[in-house]
Amino acid sequence: MKKTLLILSFFSISFYTKAQDAKEILQKMYLKCQSVQNGYYEMTSRMKYMSGKDTSSSAYKCYFKKLEDDSLYQSAFHYQKFWEGKYSGDAMYTGYEFVNFSSKDSTGTVMSKVLWASEIKAYKNNYHFYDLLTSKKSTLIPHDTDFINGKTTCRFVGEEKINGTSSYRIQLNKVPENDSDEAMKTLRIEFEYWIKKDDFLPIQYSIAFVMLMNNDTMYQYEKIVLDKYELNNLSDASPLNLSSIPAYYKLKDFVPYNSPKLLPIDTIAPKWELTSLTGEKVNLEDLKGQLVLIDFFYKSCYPCMLALPALQALHIKYKDKGLRIIGIDPYDKKEDDIAAFLAKRGVTYTVLLEGKDATKDYRISGYPTLYLIDRNGKIVFTQVGYGKGIEDVIEDAIKKNL
Repeated sequence: MKKTLLILSFFSISFYTKAQDAKEILQKMYLKCQSVQNGYYEMTSRMKYMSGKDTSSSAYKCYFKKLEDDSLYQSAFHYQKFWEGKYSGDAMYTGYEFVNFSSKDSTGTVMSKVLWASEIKAYKNNYHFYDLLTSKKSTLIPHDTDFINGKTTCRFVGEEKINGTSSYRIQLNKVPENDSDEAMKTLRIEFEYWIKKDDFLPIQYSIAFVMLMNNDTMYQYEKIVLDKYELNNLSDASPLNLSSIPAYYKLKDFVPYNSPKLLPIDTIAPKWELTSLTGEKVNLEDLKGQLVLIDFFYKSCYPCMLALPALQALHIKYKDKGLRIIGIDPYDKKEDDIAAFLAKRGVTYTVLLEGKDATKDYRISGYPTLYLIDRNGKIVFTQVGYGKGIEDVIEDAIKKNL
């Protein structure tokens, strides 16, 4: 009996020590990242998106310098992106200007921070950085306060060799906090860090989410690998200045994009003929005599996903009263498992694919976009976007035109 108690006691102490070790390693990683003020790195991201089944690969090259009290970005940067091995463009933020440019055609657009701060900020989600290094607060690294309420836990997984470099592997789990009104619930959030043993620099990390929406469990995973780096080495900031862009590049000042206005009410809806998920040809002309609600959507669009249950409810309620709901997806293909995606959400109305020409004819610039077309083929209602209460507005328009 005594031996058993000793063994149990040993394992309990061992586990506690490993948890403490994990927190200490994370703290040293944080201090290391905080010590970095500028540099150059190359990284690779392998991403499995929530709405996709395959993993995509992107590579990035980036010069950066942390900025004090900048309202838009935490670092100045000069950034190159490569999608699936192909160069896709450069971006630069100096702290005063934001520039998109490309070596493919030697052209670019300059946005002054003074004039276009909100527009520059809107680009933020288009760019992917090694945030552990480039953010002033070393985003994504937990602190002691994160562990107080017990909703964040970490464990020491072990030691691994990453490209010949000895590293610690730490796993972090967070208990999600979900609003009861949210359509999409987060079931699990998991981070993993691979941290160099000699200097505590994170050389790769991963983020995983498990989400639930409309009885569909979705998984998203990304692993980011630091392939090459030189830190605190920018003696001058020339890679981060406009003067580093070759003089032969044709740079022009930014002109804001004006979204096309939707087709006016009381105009005849443009004709189309598209193929359904079951291979059936469907055209608008054959639907005359019915009230037609067209939903332009695609499956990785979150507001589009929110709209699907409401549209399905309208389909069930009014399908025998003369309403025909048609979903037009201009982006997804059969091989993207769009049929299974819709089946999990209980969608039984007609969905058509390959509608890019239709999006041009209907002036679609945001998703979802809804058009209600009366029995004579005239547009009687339009709506861009979807949020709480909009289903009532749509239903009122349907009732008025049945």
